[in-house]
Amino acid sequence: MRDDSAPVHDDETPGVPDYGTPGGVPARVGGPVYGSARPSGTVSDAPATDLEAQPDDDEGGFADFLDAVQDRAQAVLSDLGIGPDDDLPTVSDGVDWSHYPGTRLHDAEFALAALSQEQTIERNEALLARLRDAITPRFGLSWGLFGEIPRIEPEANDWGGESLLETCTTGTWRSTARLTNPLVKKQLVDLVSGLLEAEGFHDVTLRNDPARASGQAALDELKREFGGTQLKDQVIWSLVARESVHSDSEFELTIIELKHDRTGRFLEAARARAELRGGPMSSVDLEIVSRGTLPTESAAEFRERARRYDDREPPAP
Repeated sequence: MRDDSAPVHDDETPGVPDYGTPGGVPARVGGPVYGSARPSGTVSDAPATDLEAQPDDDEGGFADFLDAVQDRAQAVLSDLGIGPDDDLPTVSDGVDWSHYPGTRLHDAEFALAALSQEQTIERNEALLARLRDAITPRFGLSWGLFGEIPRIEPEANDWGGESLLETCTTGTWRSTARLTNPLVKKQLVDLVSGLLEAEGFHDVTLRNDPARASGQAALDELKREFGGTQLKDQVIWSLVARESVHSDSEFELTIIELKHDRTGRFLEAARARAELRGGPMSSVDLEIVSRGTLPTESAAEFRERARRYDDREPPAP
C-alpha cells in the first residue's frame, strides 16, 4: 500500500511540466540518496563553481592527474629517444637518431661484442711493449713515452648526437735516436709488418711507398704528405695496419728524418709537436688509435639505448 505521507517524485506530481517545457524545472540528478527518504538534488540545486577559487596543491584533482599523465608520457617518449618535435630531421621510424648510442648504423652489435675500452687499452700497451722489445736489440733504439696515457676523446654519431663510444689513443712511444739509412728503415718496416700480421692485424701498408702512386696527381700528393717521391728523399715514412676483430684499431709506425725537409714545413710541424709533447724532432714513433671503444661502466646504458633502434631505419641522408 502506498504511503501518502512520503514525498512523491516530480514525475508523479500532477500539473508539473517536464524539464525543457515552458515552466519546467531541471530534472533530478540520479535517484534518491541511498538510505534516505528525500530525493537527490537537481542540477539547479548544485553549488555553482567558483572560477576564481583554486584547489590547494595538496588536494590534487583532475588537473594534477592530467599533468602527471603528461609527464609520464613524455618520460616514456624520452626513453624511446623521441623529443617533443617529431618533425626534426633526425627523427625517423619513431625514434630520434641523434640519441643513438653508437656512431654509425648497425655498429651496436660490434661495440658490445668487442673488447671493452679497458681491455683494448691493456691489449694495445702490451702490443707496443712487444714491438719495442723486438726492435730495440736489432736497431739499438731506446724509447721514451710522450703524451697522455691514454688519450680519451668522445665521439659523435652520424646524426649529430653524442655517442657513448670513445676514441682511445695510446701514449706515443718515441725513440731517442733517429734512423737515416733507407735500407735500415726498410728492415724496420719489414720486421714490424711481420709482427703485426702475427698479432692479427691486416691491411699492413707503407703509405709513403712510391709504388702505390699512380699518375702525376698521386706523386704530387706523395710529395706533399711525405716530402718526396722516392724513399731515400722522404722526410716521413708511415706504416699503418688495422685490427677489426676485437676492436677497431689502427697502428702507425712513423719514421721522421728532418734533414730531407727542403721547405721547412715539416720542421715547423715537428717543433710544434715537440713543444706539445716533448721528445726529439727526428725519431721513430709507435702509436695505436682505437675508435668506438665502450667503457665497461657504460655498457648497460649502451645496450638499453641501442635496443630501441632495433629494426628501425634512420633518416634518409
